[in-house]
Amino acid sequence: MRTEARRWRSTRMTRWRRTAGGAVTVVAFTESGRLHRVRVSRRLLAVAGLLTAVLLVGSTTSAVRLFREQVDLARMTYLEQENKSLASLLEGQAEQLSRLKLEVARLKEFEQNLRVVSGMDAQPEPAVAAPANVEKAEKKEPRRKR
Repeated sequence: MRTEARRWRSTRMTRWRRTAGGAVTVVAFTESGRLHRVRVSRRLLAVAGLLTAVLLVGSTTSAVRLFREQVDLARMTYLEQENKSLASLLEGQAEQLSRLKLEVARLKEFEQNLRVVSGMDAQPEPAVAAPANVEKAEKKEPRRKR
């Protein structure tokens, strides 16, 4: 088993050396017509290509993160503004509700005063659900005509 793994590693390294071995000649012509030759090893080109790929992926990732952060920041700003407007609207409605409660209390007081002045008995505030005992008592007493 170990020999197979060593063989596989050694064949892989041999392939890499063959592929990356040697050099590439770059020929460049200047404007004056001179010829420049530069020999660059394949290993150096492979390392430079890998480095370029890593830098490209890193910069793309950074740009995407920056874009997402900008979108999140804009979203947060919008939500804060909406929250402020809803809070002010809620405060206005609470103020309106308190004014309505005061108005209802004044109307109840006016109704009681009107009943006293007109000679009608001031009735207690109507109950939501009348108890069963009160209903029996009402059935026994005849109702007065007004």
